[in-house]
Formats: sequence, structure tokens, C-alpha cells
Amino acid sequence: MPAETATTETETEECRRKAGRLLFVGLPGTKLDKRLREMLREVRPGGVILFGRNVESAEQVALLNAQIRDALGGRVIIGVDQEGGLVDRFRDVCEPMPSAKSVRLAGRGELARKFGELSARALRLLGFNMNFAPVLDLKGGNEENGLRGRTFGETPEEVARLAGAYLDGLQTHKIVGCGKHFPGLGGSQVDSHRRLPVVTHSWEEILQHDLVPFLDLMLHRRGEKLHSVMVSHAAFPEVSEFLQAWFRRTAELPSLEDFSQVPATISNNVVMRMLRTAFKYDGLVITDDMEMGAVVQTLSVAEASLRAIEAGSDMILICEQEANFKAARDLICQAVAEGRIKLEVLDKANRRIDRVLDIAGDYEHFDQDEFDAVSREFAELKRALQAAENDEEYAPAYGTLEDHERRSSNF
Repeated sequence: MPAETATTETETEECRRKAGRLLFVGLPGTKLDKRLREMLREVRPGGVILFGRNVESAEQVALLNAQIRDALGGRVIIGVDQEGGLVDRFRDVCEPMPSAKSVRLAGRGELARKFGELSARALRLLGFNMNFAPVLDLKGGNEENGLRGRTFGETPEEVARLAGAYLDGLQTHKIVGCGKHFPGLGGSQVDSHRRLPVVTHSWEEILQHDLVPFLDLMLHRRGEKLHSVMVSHAAFPEVSEFLQAWFRRTAELPSLEDFSQVPATISNNVVMRMLRTAFKYDGLVITDDMEMGAVVQTLSVAEASLRAIEAGSDMILICEQEANFKAARDLICQAVAEGRIKLEVLDKANRRIDRVLDIAGDYEHFDQDEFDAVSREFAELKRALQAAENDEEYAPAYGTLEDHERRSSNF
């Protein structure tokens, strides 16, 4: 084989390996059979997410996660949406976990932290190292946007305080949290699982309200810092208009996007210009599921995945279709070969993935007795939350106050 051909093949394989690692994929069932092992070894995703469809028993989940680690050589993020309440993947194998709403109604920071601690203990026993929580969106007045009881509060102060306490409990016990859905879905009117929400809040309103919990937990923490952020599938035309004008003063920019049709996940304005450049966030950025209605109505999963990487995200969440895993990886590699994106972009994302894995620490062996004990403690926590519901507590621990109003623009 000519040396030039060998070099080209080596570069292609290197790109496929690095691009595959940017994927965060879902699996179809409760077992990792030979075909799925081969698929994981061929795609080599950096993350795997489990859902209720992957759960039969606690021991089975722990075994499945061990098989995933074995197939991928151990260095893999294994995550789950385990918010509690409406989003509880383990309600059939563990005491159902409380909701963010119940924490909000209790208003007690120490109980929010306890919630995080117990969640981390349960997830570590099951073999996870990341939880796609806390939800940092503000509670809006709309019940059709999919948030409902998933939010920690109506005000930025309340969300930052209670979600921050939850995050402390989660991460001090070695489960990495992922705050969502940046830059905030509180103003959305529809569920992004079905179609694209358009948040029409002004830039000032988003900066001084929706963004405050994210900025507090990313940049101004007294406890555990937010190491990972999930970007939402919503369009923010006012944010994009403001950022486009701001950056146009100092840099050459492409023509304006159709802001009413661009989800934040693939928006260079939201991810690269605001999150990365303006706020200087260097943590791991993960997209919401690229197979959701807000995306696939207008783009293929592969093209949306490439555009998300171009916009500044590190990992692409693709929860179901195996064909989409490979198509996304291959299109990213094609873009590198064509010079559309640089290989250094993939390298930087891979380093952020490694950083999260280092923070998460080692795995634990499954112990049914300990898991049952944690389950009983969840029942006790729910009783404590119910008892505390009318016992108000307010002691802002995060961010800054000015004239009794929290303003992220003062950071």
C-alpha cells in the first residue's frame, strides 16, 4: 500500500474515532446483545443514555451499564434523565423520586441538597456517572411546554438556590449534573418534543431572568460548579438579533439567520457567541435529542448534528435510530475532510469529555441491600418535603442582588 494511501486511511480512522466520541446515543432494550456490542465498538460514542425502555430491575440496569463500559473500554459517560417526578426512569425499581415542584413548594435548601445526594447514591450503584438534571428553566404560566412540575421555581433566585443545592448534593457524590435547557425554556409556549418553540422574551428579560440560574451555577458557585449544560431546541430571535448586532461591531459575521426558525442547538449566536465567547463557558455542552420534532421538521439528524458542532456544542444526543448515529459521525468526518470544520474542534470537544469523566470518578459495584436502603430514604425525603411545604426559607446563596432584584447583567 502506498504511504500516501496509508496516511489517508489513518487520518480517516482517527477522524471517525474522534467524531464518534461526540455522540451521546440511546439503546433499544434491556440487554446488550452481540449486534449492539458490535455497533457500539464500531461507532464508539462518548456517551450512552438510558431510558425507561432499558429498565427491568436495578441489578439488570447495573449489568447493562457494566456491559456498555466493557464494550467501550471503560471511558464513557453513561447518563439518564432522572429528574424525579414526571421524569423518573426508575419508578418501577425504586421508590418514586420527588419532583422539583415538591422541592419548590417546600422551599428548603437542605432538602434539595438531600435530594441530590440520594439521587447520586442510587445512580452510582446503577453504574451511571451523569444525570441530565437539574432543570434550570423558570416556571412559566404555560402548561403546554413540557415543563410543568419539572422546575425548581418561578424566580431566578429560587431556581438558583434550590437547583444549586441539588447540584451540590449530586456532584459531591460523583454524579456530574447537566443543567438544562439553555438559555431557558420558561417562555416557550409549545413542547419542543413536537415542534419548534419560539421564545419571544426580550434580550434584557432573558439576561436578567432566564439566564441567571445558568450563570450562577456556571460561574458564581459557592459549592459545586455546573460542569455540563444542555442546549434547548427553541428559537430565541431577540437574543440572536442582539448578539448579531453586538458581534458585528468587532468581527465579520455571515448574513443573519432566519432567527424564528433556528433552534438554539444549531445557533452560532446562542452557543458560540453567547455561551462560549460572551460568558466564557468552557464546560461540556450537549444538545437536546436531535430526533425531536423541533429539529427533524426542517433538518436531517445528521445535518443538524454537524451544525450543532459548528455552533459550538461538544456532544450530540441521538436517542433512538442507529442509522442516525453513523450518519452523523460520517457527515462530521466529511466536513473535516472538506475543511468545513477543523479537526481541532473535535479535539477540544474530546478534551471536555475527558474532563467530565475525570470529575465523575470510578464506578461502584452494585449492592441490592444498599440500593433498597436508598429507596427507603427517598420515601423519608418525600415525607420531609411534604412536612416542610409551608415552612418558608429564603437565604440566597448564589449570585448577586441589587435593589432586591437579581441581575445577571451585574456579573
